[in-house]
Amino acid sequence: MDNLVEKVLCLEVLEKISRLQRFLNLEPDSLRQQGTEVVDIFTETINCVLDNLYPLLHRLRNDAKLDVWEQLAVTRRLSSTMSSVDVLHAQLQLIHSSWLQPVTHIFVRDILDFVPLERRHKNVSVVLSNSYSFEESDLASYFEYMLRSNIEVAAQGETPTIFLPKIERDNPLNWAILIHECGHADYAGVAEHFSIDTVIPTDVDDSVKNMLNNWAEEIYCDLFAIKILGPAYLASFITFTFALSWAGGSEIESVTHPADIVRICIMLEALEKSKLKIVLPNSELEYPDIASFFYNILEERTKLERRHTRLAIKPLKAPVALQDFVDVISERIDDQMELGKKLVSEDLSRINYLAERLARGIPIGSFHDPILVDSAKKAFEDLRPDEIISRFDEFKKAVKEPRAMLWEILNAGWLHKVSVIYPKGFSLFFGSNNMNLHEKIMIWNSELEVVDKLLLKSIESSQIQKIME
Repeated sequence: MDNLVEKVLCLEVLEKISRLQRFLNLEPDSLRQQGTEVVDIFTETINCVLDNLYPLLHRLRNDAKLDVWEQLAVTRRLSSTMSSVDVLHAQLQLIHSSWLQPVTHIFVRDILDFVPLERRHKNVSVVLSNSYSFEESDLASYFEYMLRSNIEVAAQGETPTIFLPKIERDNPLNWAILIHECGHADYAGVAEHFSIDTVIPTDVDDSVKNMLNNWAEEIYCDLFAIKILGPAYLASFITFTFALSWAGGSEIESVTHPADIVRICIMLEALEKSKLKIVLPNSELEYPDIASFFYNILEERTKLERRHTRLAIKPLKAPVALQDFVDVISERIDDQMELGKKLVSEDLSRINYLAERLARGIPIGSFHDPILVDSAKKAFEDLRPDEIISRFDEFKKAVKEPRAMLWEILNAGWLHKVSVIYPKGFSLFFGSNNMNLHEKIMIWNSELEVVDKLLLKSIESSQIQKIME
């Protein structure tokens, strides 16, 4: 498909705009008519943001491939649009806030079940954030820090808290990033299950040591999420950085984080090592599986910026070889991380069946394998009456619908998004229809909302099934 990178980036930015509109529609108090004027201002501003995308969408509707400078112009315009969404998102504090989806707590509890009991926190809180970022903090310590100049507050133990951007409150596919944040909340795992003292030279100053500790923790949390969720975490992470990065942003490292592209390569290697792959059925998308699809569209954008933009990217100065450090620490964490459960390739065997159910509008809280059912049925037909009773439990197990696991729901959701929702978006925004952009964004929002509700229902149904078991 021509201009695939630009079209996927455009869909991701339009999705963020759509979700911001949907969140705003939740906010006014319908009984007291409070907050409507402020919401109207938000709505008008978003419409202006959309109006600025008209020329770009018109160009992408043309079948002709973009030249290099058009590619740069398109990606820059989309990045600046995403920055505008980010700015608007930060102003959601000006209106009433909606409560978190109850199913989000179910999601986080399921994640924590992967952590061995002896180091598992009983409660990790989740709160909605005005900032469009996913973060984790010890909230009691944070409040203590904020109030330090006025009064003395003593933190009552560790209170790990995860921050979820408000416009992602209904979007389980991007809750995948919460798993990384739960890795930060695995304080004992971060502290005990790897040590970087042997990697860092003894003569480095505290600032360098602090930076490498930060990097090691970020790599730990990425691999924590990969081992729990597989390709779905990589897809969520890349779409997050894909929409927000600009002017080589994915290659910029900091004292708190390694460059995104470095982290992505570590995750991709871990997926390949564990043979965790979800094959894409749609050959039009050019790449064979979800991980390589998202990695390659980000890499194509990064190569474009690298070749044709003069970037003021200066590598951090450190008395250690940073790449060598990253290689050693990622391999060590991958080998030494201890979890109660890690995904293996067989765990992803039902993903295609589950994605097909989503495509038919069916929640996937439980599921039976039709091949296994057919096999049991044929075996049952060939048995003599006196043999049926002795093998009844075997047949009962074959036709029973076991619950769909969290990793299955999210991976099936990403497969559905890439193979069904993206093509619908390509047709809607870049096809030959004559609807205006505001009409298209309403249709797009409806498509996304249907999938959100299916996934939310699936997670909730899976939890009900777990309780019944």
